[in-house]
Amino acid sequence: MRSFDYIRPTTVAEAAGLLADNAGDPLVVAGGTAAVVLMHMGVLRPSLVIDVAGIDSMKRTSEGSLGALTTIRALERSSHGLLAEAAEQVANVRVRNVATVGGAICYGEPQTDTPAALIALGATVEIASRSGTRSMALENFFLSPYETALEQGELLTAVALADPVFGSGGCHAKFTIGSPENKPVANASIQVSTDDGGRCTGARIVAGAVGPVPLLAAGAAERLIGEAPRDTLIGEVAADVAEQIDPVDDVRGPAWYKRRITRVLVERALRCALQRANDNRTPA
Repeated sequence: MRSFDYIRPTTVAEAAGLLADNAGDPLVVAGGTAAVVLMHMGVLRPSLVIDVAGIDSMKRTSEGSLGALTTIRALERSSHGLLAEAAEQVANVRVRNVATVGGAICYGEPQTDTPAALIALGATVEIASRSGTRSMALENFFLSPYETALEQGELLTAVALADPVFGSGGCHAKFTIGSPENKPVANASIQVSTDDGGRCTGARIVAGAVGPVPLLAAGAAERLIGEAPRDTLIGEVAADVAEQIDPVDDVRGPAWYKRRITRVLVERALRCALQRANDNRTPA
């Protein structure tokens, strides 16, 4: 491993200043579950490592906001139904105890679970730099595999969640070949809301691990609005999503297989999300 300088800032401003003053190849780490492995492999060779794990403001979590240092394990134990369901399927408990939501997003890996669930929930990311802050919808943050919209000198500090809607429900469905890291061959994260008649009033459908970035299938979701989805419509929507994805042949399977798996996962997740949304409208 190449030698490097190590700095542990205690504020966002200090971290942003370090990023601005070191325009070469600084590496920001928190849990380090991916970064440290890549450094050992020689894939990452930073001259400066900025450890943000000591920034308390990035650990603060509320009903509508997740600090970037929130661990995947904390998400798994949270009351955010869809997000908790996705988080519990990440890797293993040892990884989830250390890995952070900010790291999972900024790594930009296609084969992961929590970003798909966050997009389904309408999340936005909060980004800080020396010159100020900005926010953007999470679905626009991913540009290509391992490439994000973060610019030089910027740091992701928090994730904001959309306000919950009464009568809503979500589901995260995943298929994996059982690798040690439990990476998905494909996944589907869906959040819907329904009215008293079971008609869909809102829907967000996300297919993950089957393209360079998570796919928000807005057109397919729009077909559900105003409908009380039955088998035929659910199947058509799932087929529509499967046609939109951009899978590749790799060790996890050929592209045609991933399309088939995606169709099945979207059907299952959509049925589950609709049932949960209707159940959440029923008094306990």
